[in-house]
Amino acid sequence: MKYAACEKCAQSVGKINIAGNVMMILIKGYMGVVGGSKGLIADAVHSCADLLATIVMMIGLHISGREKDDNYPYGYGKAEYLVAVVIYLFLFVIGSYILFDGTKAILEGRRVTPCLSAAWGAIFSIAINELMFRQSICAGNQINSPSMTAKAWESRSDVLSSVAVLIGIIGAKMGFHFMDPLAAIIVGVIILRVCVEQIKNAVKNLMDGAAEEGLDEVREALGRVADILNIAEINSREVGQELELEIRLGVREDITVIQGETIKRETKQAIREAIDRKLRIKIMLFPVSCDA
Repeated sequence: MKYAACEKCAQSVGKINIAGNVMMILIKGYMGVVGGSKGLIADAVHSCADLLATIVMMIGLHISGREKDDNYPYGYGKAEYLVAVVIYLFLFVIGSYILFDGTKAILEGRRVTPCLSAAWGAIFSIAINELMFRQSICAGNQINSPSMTAKAWESRSDVLSSVAVLIGIIGAKMGFHFMDPLAAIIVGVIILRVCVEQIKNAVKNLMDGAAEEGLDEVREALGRVADILNIAEINSREVGQELELEIRLGVREDITVIQGETIKRETKQAIREAIDRKLRIKIMLFPVSCDA
């Protein structure tokens, strides 16, 4: 974590997102119904899903932050990935319905002409979601929280969908009546695309897929430890907010146990100095013949 204030900021993300989504549900829902905008109503439903996603995210962060115990000796970090899957499966259903309803409206030839006042709901949504995205993505990256980062990108997808809704409302007012339900379709497509990407990422981490972050820094750090003769293997995986590393290193065959422990300690210190995040480091040493 780069800044001490990030922890406090991260703790406020859930509350701010809940407050923001409640406001957007009320404003977009009201303006969508009064203004007759199918796209804005779909966007309000999207915000309802976001509200639920935020609550689930907060539960996941609480669970993943628990200390390891006898039942879960490796900790609860992967709870965040389960939470992310739940969030996006739910949003996938919402997105599918929005896509279906918008497509049905166009195929049935419904003339949808929302009031221009509905555009203010979309503008409000764009502004609030962008602010929530910027806070969530910053805090999520700083504390390395996959569920918070997932929630941040959900807010960004809201921005894009609200832009589509705004364009749809304006287009419908100009006589292109299909544009408002088309905006709803675009909202649905955006939701589905984000869901597929995030579910793939969460499943990869649940299955201990190799982490892509930090391996170059690890190799550079290992190169600075004088007593390491050989780097046999570096395995990495994401465990919630932590990056877990398993490293096999070759050392001289004639070193003592105490010297081996010193090498491990120096290696861990070098890696922690190179990577600014929570780490779990496991180091295994094997002997290398001095004549080799």
